[in-house]
Amino acid sequence: MKTFFFTFIVCLLNLPSTEIIGKYQIESEDSFDTLELRKDNTYEYKVRGKSFNSWMDITGSWILKDGVLILNHNYQYEEETIKYILKKEPASKGHNTFGVIDLYENPIPEFEVKYLCNNNVIIKKTNKKGIVKFKKCDLLKSGNSTIGIELKYVVNGKVVTETTSFNKNFEHVLLRINNSPKTIKSNRKYRFAYKNGSLKSIDFPYVKEMSSYKKL
Repeated sequence: MKTFFFTFIVCLLNLPSTEIIGKYQIESEDSFDTLELRKDNTYEYKVRGKSFNSWMDITGSWILKDGVLILNHNYQYEEETIKYILKKEPASKGHNTFGVIDLYENPIPEFEVKYLCNNNVIIKKTNKKGIVKFKKCDLLKSGNSTIGIELKYVVNGKVVTETTSFNKNFEHVLLRINNSPKTIKSNRKYRFAYKNGSLKSIDFPYVKEMSSYKKL
């Protein structure tokens, strides 16, 4: 009988708390984030800062252990397909030069680059060293301070067209292209202290340190 009673108490202590289930809102003048903890141990955290650019939704599973709420977040992202690296090349004075390399830093020859300036388009291809050079165009008449380039490259079998701009005074840009970006799977754990029906962030990078949350 004593063994049964002890086992029953242990089971009760290990049951997930139902009191914590519900919706919470951050106590902040800079944002109105909300966190919803569901009965099935899933959650949805809505990041809602002043800037719309920072808004995002985070989902996953949650557990409550020793007064600490742990949010598990499984997510995936794709490696970047192109990276622009600005470099100074004194020898290229008077010209805008572009170097094109692959993920392993091997030069890519015969790569077409469209140079856009004052509605003019100049098309050239990289040489054996993966370099293409354009004479800097005169932008003083238009007052414009930028030039543009247009690129076409293949990513996982699909043709991608990309246009970007640079300040006219740049000297050399290295373009690193990843034709086969991988999908990276990752996991993060976020922690909140739970006490008397309220939450405080312990380890959560999307808010200020030790932000408080009230239950709605």
